[in-house]
Amino acid sequence: MDDDNLSNIVYGQRGALPVPRDAVPGDLSIEPESGEQYMLRVRMEAASIPNVVVANNRHQILLASNPKKLPLMGSSPVGHSLPLDSVARPSDKWLANFERYFAQQRHCFRTALAATNIAASPNVPGIGQSKEWRAYCYNISGGNCQMLATLAHIDQPMTMRLLKWMTTWLSRDQLRRVEAIWMWYLLLSIDSLLDHEDTHALRELCRALLRIRSIAATGFCRERGGEIASLNILIAAVTRGYHQRDLE
Repeated sequence: MDDDNLSNIVYGQRGALPVPRDAVPGDLSIEPESGEQYMLRVRMEAASIPNVVVANNRHQILLASNPKKLPLMGSSPVGHSLPLDSVARPSDKWLANFERYFAQQRHCFRTALAATNIAASPNVPGIGQSKEWRAYCYNISGGNCQMLATLAHIDQPMTMRLLKWMTTWLSRDQLRRVEAIWMWYLLLSIDSLLDHEDTHALRELCRALLRIRSIAATGFCRERGGEIASLNILIAAVTRGYHQRDLE
């Protein structure tokens, strides 16, 4: 990959997190040496694969040709699931490939997180301050460095607490980009050894994401392919990354 393409990856695309201008991928045959290097490599890998496309199916086209038959946004016809939910679900092959991908990314990210140099503890809210944490997460201004410092600073119980809170912060019918970013890195951060309460929390998060995907998949108001792709990644992170396949 040449310098021009690398520049486009870092600055010309809307990635999950900003990458510092001086970040370099380093030796790709060894594990990344920092969180910034890890995220740059993820961005490079993402740029090398085709974009995710959610195609319309015949049922949606027929409904769109007769607006009087369109159900209300978020409603479901009696006796039927939401029309495009099956289309939005990834294939079994995609899920199997993602399971391997997630295990690899989780290992790399946790290694990079452990190597993150925290000069000083980030100024984060207290353990039980959910309102303050919500403001902190939704309005984080330090970007990449501040998020990495936060994730390196908090422990497993606080990570799970944030995931529980974020489940309650989700809107009924939409996943915001900042929520997807936080959830992805929180899911990469947690330990694979979970107790019953932690497993229940992950399942509740997954159910909330599935509900949003069902609504997003109707696609009557606007194209939501990018959002559905993010939802599929987070859902699969729970079902395949933490062995909750029955939710699929």
